[in-house]
Amino acid sequence: AYKTLQIQRYLETKETYDYNEERKVFEFHAPDIFSFVLNPNETNAFFAKIISFITRRDNFGRSLFIDISKIEQLTTDALMYLLALVNNLNENFQNKYSFSGNAPNKPEIKKMFSESGFYHFVKYQGTEPITRNKDNLQIVSGERSETKVAKQMSDFVCNKASVTRLESNFIYIMMIELMSNTFKHAYSSGQKVLFPRWYSFAEFDGDHTISFTFMDTGDGIPATVRKNFAEKLDILKIKGDSKYVTSALDGEFRTATGQTFRGKGLPRIRKFCREDKIQNMRIITNSADVSVHQSRYTTYTLSNPLCGTLYFWQVDITKLKGA
Repeated sequence: AYKTLQIQRYLETKETYDYNEERKVFEFHAPDIFSFVLNPNETNAFFAKIISFITRRDNFGRSLFIDISKIEQLTTDALMYLLALVNNLNENFQNKYSFSGNAPNKPEIKKMFSESGFYHFVKYQGTEPITRNKDNLQIVSGERSETKVAKQMSDFVCNKASVTRLESNFIYIMMIELMSNTFKHAYSSGQKVLFPRWYSFAEFDGDHTISFTFMDTGDGIPATVRKNFAEKLDILKIKGDSKYVTSALDGEFRTATGQTFRGKGLPRIRKFCREDKIQNMRIITNSADVSVHQSRYTTYTLSNPLCGTLYFWQVDITKLKGA
């Protein structure tokens, strides 16, 4: 039923795609660990392969099938990016492809798909009812700052932690900053596949930890730094995507008007990490994978870059009282 087609890419390499002759679709198989935070290189490689296919004009009109049936582990960040590819292509690629897919085989993974809110964004044809979970805020998406969503996130912490709104207000501040950055610092490039948009999700573990996932499909922190601060990079001798991210967190980039890069968002995030209001902060953008600790950073360079920026962090609600 299958045959493998060799398709010459425009630039330098050959890319192999699985073609299902019976279904007349090109198949893309998600990795067993479908997660940017747990398995960034393989997950990035999966999406990079789809993006490579989509950017080939001679593929216009093709049908893509996303196989997620064999997923063993899943985090919501991968679902967000999958939604972005299906629903968020820029005008050069919109309506040029049709997407379809299957459901996970593993019951707990199937449950995550349902409770995350994923099926509200796609044409769901399953027979099982879509479920909700009072311990999460389902995936929502937007283009610019939405105070209502930021307030929901802050109130979620307020309710789960039994703290005052003042004590959870830092979440509101973070959300507004991250949302506004999606468009404020996204720029148009000829190779851009995804329209700038953000996705967010929050989940309470039922004990003491609330996990947040925020993803934007802008050009990424390093790409924006290179565009806006090329001259300063030469002066400071800052090189490498991870260094661009840590320098931006430390507030080293300022615009001609004196404004800190990405508003005050990244330096504020750094401040909240130092104050231990948030824990396990992770930023994945372009080739940078940066873990933000209270007093230091841990950085890695990804073999497969991410087009966009993923922010993941957690809040230990036992540390919020009187914060």
